[in-house]
Amino acid sequence: MKTIMVVDDEASILEEVKSCLEEDDFEVVTVNSSRKALELMEDDKEENFGLILIDTSMPNSSAPAFFSMKPKAKKNIDTSKEEDFLQKPFTKEQLLDFVKNKM
Repeated sequence: MKTIMVVDDEASILEEVKSCLEEDDFEVVTVNSSRKALELMEDDKEENFGLILIDTSMPNSSAPAFFSMKPKAKKNIDTSKEEDFLQKPFTKEQLLDFVKNKM
């Protein structure tokens, strides 16, 4: 199974998301900055990351959300599709459904 990278500047969010996903047998790497996420992606020669969840805001909204992306799509990322966003706050079930749908 590929690893999920979670990028968020709030340690409590990182801990909660990691715990939830690991309980469902996902491998998770957490980072607290986009710079560190980019470094890990550049170093990921074996393409271990299957999904990246990035803390952001939905287009035309001030509400925080996770944006999901596949690492292979490093170029031409389309952030206009609402289905690629998971609005915060979310339940454990919503997170797991979202991740499973994206993997």
